[in-house]
Amino acid sequence: MVTSKVVAEMVTRIREAVRPSKIVLFGSQARGEARPGSDLDLLIIAPSTLPRWRRTPPLYRLLAGMGVPKDIVWWTSEEVEEWRGVKSHFINTAMREGKVLYEKSA
Repeated sequence: MVTSKVVAEMVTRIREAVRPSKIVLFGSQARGEARPGSDLDLLIIAPSTLPRWRRTPPLYRLLAGMGVPKDIVWWTSEEVEEWRGVKSHFINTAMREGKVLYEKSA
């Protein structure tokens, strides 16, 4: 099981590396349905000019060695808004059911 201390350390590392506007935990961990070995699903909302597939590899390296299986997606706020209204899209589910771990203050 993933501890809150490990999650807090992950959030700190991500905040320092990419200055996100929001970090959202979604999936089984957010719903309270995690089992031993469940991964941690994180949605990072932060500016980027890179294609989506090139954004996350540095974050996986940053969080390597923490003993937590993870699935990280990094979208810009514009991309989130574009897809948020599509009911069957994971962004809609992540934003509706997810748990906000960090949100940049205005």
